[in-house]
Formats: sequence, structure tokens, C-alpha cells
Amino acid sequence: MMLRFLKPRLLCTFYLCWLVLFMLACSDRAPVVHHQAHKTIASRAASVPPAGQLAGQRQWQDTIGQDSPEIDTLARQVLANIRAHGWNPQAQTKGIVTGGLFINWKMDDPRHTNALRQGMDDATSGSHDPQVDLFYLNALAEYQTLHPNDHTFVAETQKALHLIQQEFARYSLPKGWIYFYLLRDGKLLHNDELIQDARAVASNYYTRWYDPTIGMVYNRAHTPGVYASEHSMTAGAALIDAGTRWQQSAWVQAGESTMKQVLSNAFNRSAHLFYNNMTVFSASQQQPMNTQAKPATEGAIVEALLRAYSVDHKQQYLDTAGAVLHSLFQSNLFDHQNGGLFFAKDLSTGMLQASYKETRAQIHVLIGLLHYNQALQALGQPVRFMAEEQQLIKLLATRFYQPTYHGYFYRMTPTFKIYTSSPGTGIGYENFFTTEAMGLALDSLQQTEVAHLTW
Repeated sequence: MMLRFLKPRLLCTFYLCWLVLFMLACSDRAPVVHHQAHKTIASRAASVPPAGQLAGQRQWQDTIGQDSPEIDTLARQVLANIRAHGWNPQAQTKGIVTGGLFINWKMDDPRHTNALRQGMDDATSGSHDPQVDLFYLNALAEYQTLHPNDHTFVAETQKALHLIQQEFARYSLPKGWIYFYLLRDGKLLHNDELIQDARAVASNYYTRWYDPTIGMVYNRAHTPGVYASEHSMTAGAALIDAGTRWQQSAWVQAGESTMKQVLSNAFNRSAHLFYNNMTVFSASQQQPMNTQAKPATEGAIVEALLRAYSVDHKQQYLDTAGAVLHSLFQSNLFDHQNGGLFFAKDLSTGMLQASYKETRAQIHVLIGLLHYNQALQALGQPVRFMAEEQQLIKLLATRFYQPTYHGYFYRMTPTFKIYTSSPGTGIGYENFFTTEAMGLALDSLQQTEVAHLTW
């Protein structure tokens, strides 16, 4: 009410000052840093909050294809934490004590390990998943490749390598990603034994799990057969890569046929997302067993599509990868308010499971994004989803990361708090670091420092 008593000139000055302050207040969002052909371009993202604003810290810098001191420090901290607290001499593989990594340990009390349900349980002392050992070796191999003059984890790398050579020499389950990890680590560490293990794994996909009457790799031990979409898709990509690499044309054909079957049956063409699990009756009779679409699954499938594309350059693979990423970020699976991806969405009912965000979902989608933009760059095309890519990097390096104790949880609440599972469904207050999340997080973040992701 005092405004009407001001002189005209003062009134004009007041309004000008008010307008400047208003514009400054509205422009406090830092520009999202985009990446194109390894150059930084500042621009705004209309629908995605800048990652720096999400974390309440400075804007995360573009690190694609270049060294990042922040990621390097984080990687050293996580690897040191696993070295100090992760090894379990009582770990068992197929009932035999082999040693290996704990499944998890309490963040602020590493003596409490392998928590699979609420309370202490001595029966879990030998529980062990060899896959997390492979994630750890991969993180170590990437670190050693990025920092050849840093010998901090050389002994740890050799320790993990020896264990992996024992655990995966005769691996036979139809999980295609195993092939790519063994092959990549063999090449990074210049280890011919791991490379031959990768070849043997691909051979097993073909001889034990490929059904020529149906034309795909799936779990034939079940009646009727079943498959996880990401496992069969990555097995198909593995057969294409291995068949080309070792001149096994039958493997290539089996891989192409497998991917065709998954694309024909497990891909929901209206949602442009894949069902999580499928039941196999025949080549023409498959049906969803789990109608959820999980970002973790979608991201792994995007990576498989792009690995296959890098070998045979089928446009369908690149187009499908782009369609899946577009659907993830445009649907309500992506949290446009707080950032990150929710756990799952049922493609039959449309119901969103948004009570938590799975750490590995952000990881797999980020890796898929990196491979997708690498493919676009090779074609001379503009990269896409860079605001989302930068946000996932930022979230994994800050909001999902626990900087005091240096680790990652399996999942967090939508606003990045420690998740509490319902009674009888988990371990309760989930302040436990998991070696799976830690190894995978380092894989995704360290891959952002590599200009070319073909190993």
C-alpha cells in the first residue's frame, strides 16, 4: 500500500530493482553441461533439473572421455573399502570354501556381514555370489588401465584375478554379460586365460542353451522354458561378438536368431520397453511371465543391442536402443522432480513401483547411454539425452554414494535416504553396502573416463 505514496521516478526505480531481483531468483539454476564430440556445450534442460541443483552442490562437470579427479578419488575410496572389509575367507562356491567377497556389510560396522534378513544369522557366513567377484575384478582392471602408474591395487588385482580364474573357468549359465566381462578384463589385463574363458562361455551358450528348434538361447532346464530378457539378449550379443571374433558362423547365426526372438516376443511395442521375464512354449508361442519393465533390465538390454550393433551394424538394434532410452526418460519411470529412475512399472496395469530407486538401475542405464552416444558419434550424428546422462553421473557420484564410509547400497528411497524394507521382506534398515552395487557403480563411472568404450 505504500507504493502509491512514492514519486513516479522512485516508483519506476523500485519496479526496476524488483524486476532484476526477480530475474536473478529465477535464473539460479546452473546450466547443464552437455557433451558433443568430446567438447563441452552449456545449455538448459527444460524438463530435467540440473544435477548440481539436485545435490545442493556445484554443477557436475562433463567428464565423458576424459580424466575426472572426482571419479578417480571416489574409485580409490571404494576400492580401498572393499580391500579393507570385503574379503570373506569363509566364502563358499558350490559348497566348497574358496574365499571371495561378502555379499554385504553394515556401513558403520563392517563386522556385521552377509545380512540377508533382519538380525544376525551365522548360517550366512559362507554365503557368496561369484558374480560380485567379477564386478570387483572389472573395477580393478579399469582402474589399473586408467592409472597405469598407480600400483596401489596391483596386489588386490592379482588376488581377484586368481579367484576369477578358478570360479569362471567352466561357467555355463545362459547369462550373456559374463562373456563380455571376462573378455574385457582379459584384454585390459592382457590375460589370455580370461580371454579363453570368455570363448568357452560363449561356446556353452551355443552348445548347452541354444535351442535350434526355437532359434534362441533360454533356460532349457525349466519346463516350459523361461528366460530373463536381459540374459537372453546379452547371450545373443555375446554369440554375435564371439562368433565374429573366432570365426564361428553358427554362433553368429544363433546370436542373431536369439535377439530376433527376444525382440519379437519380449518387446512391448506400445510402451517401447521389454518385459522382464518370459515363458517359452515354442518359437511362435511365448508369453510374459513377469510383465514389469525394470530400468535395470532395460539398460542392460540397451547395452546388448549396442554391442551387437558394433559388430553387425543392424539399424534395428540402434533404433530399438534409442526407443527404449526415450521411453525410460519420457515415462513416469524417470523421476523428473528428484532425478533418477524408479524400480519398475507394470506394462499390463501401468502401476508404477516407486517406493525406492535401485542403484544398479542408474548404473545400467548410464552404461547404455554411453554406448548409445558412442554409436551416434561414430555415425557423425548429434548425441542425445545428455542432460539425463549428466544427471545419472552426478547422482551416482553424490546422492547414491555414501562419502563418509565410501560405498553403495542396493537401493535408496526416492529422495535418496536409507531405505527401510517392510517386516519379513528384507533386512529392515538397509544401511548395508553391497559388493554388487559397489563394483557396478565403479564400472559405470570409470567408463565415463574412457573416450572409446569398445574393449
